[in-house]
Amino acid sequence: MLISFCVIKVVSENWVVYHYFNLRAHRFEIAVIEIYDQSRADNKDVLKLILGKHNLSAPMTSYSRPEVMVKSQSYFFTHSVKAMAVTQTAKGITSKQLLIGTIGDQVLALDKRFLDPRRSLNPTQQEKEEGIIPLTDSLPIIPQSYVTHTLQVEALRGIVSIPAKLESTTLVFTYGVDLFYTRLAPSRTYDSLTDEFSYALLLITIVALVAALFVTWIWSEKKELRDKWR
Repeated sequence: MLISFCVIKVVSENWVVYHYFNLRAHRFEIAVIEIYDQSRADNKDVLKLILGKHNLSAPMTSYSRPEVMVKSQSYFFTHSVKAMAVTQTAKGITSKQLLIGTIGDQVLALDKRFLDPRRSLNPTQQEKEEGIIPLTDSLPIIPQSYVTHTLQVEALRGIVSIPAKLESTTLVFTYGVDLFYTRLAPSRTYDSLTDEFSYALLLITIVALVAALFVTWIWSEKKELRDKWR
């Protein structure tokens, strides 16, 4: 594969995503490389995994190579890219999105699941439960996924993502000649209540549960008293 020298990459956790122009195929591509720790996968002692002692049996030095597995995959991408970043959250629990600054000076949010190197044409049931989607040769560009909507950040040069107080939310800042700032929730706002939330219904539910608990307690006391008189 012949790759042009204009490569844009981003690193997060155990994976790397990079964008390049494939000179042989004459198209833009985005590739992903993920590194997996095989020592944890092969360890069947659940107690050691919970206590974090699964690697204590063998000393780790700079001279010993850890048992890792590397997987990679490349996808066709129709746009040239100016910048890339990854969404950051406070605890790293929320699903990640790849923020792509396109040649049109807009920012596209792409779900990390589309860049999973484990994708296959016919994923197994277990892989489906893990959220792995079927393999396609290109990455989808959904108009609703543009963070900047219909706006353009003139001469876009970079994208920065920082955590917010809520785990579900990340703050995104895009800069160039123009400046653009917004909030994103890659997995939706699962840790906050919406404006349409019915507090009255919640209060009624709590009162009903307390009343049911009180009635059940009285009924239990009476039943116990009847049993003692028998």
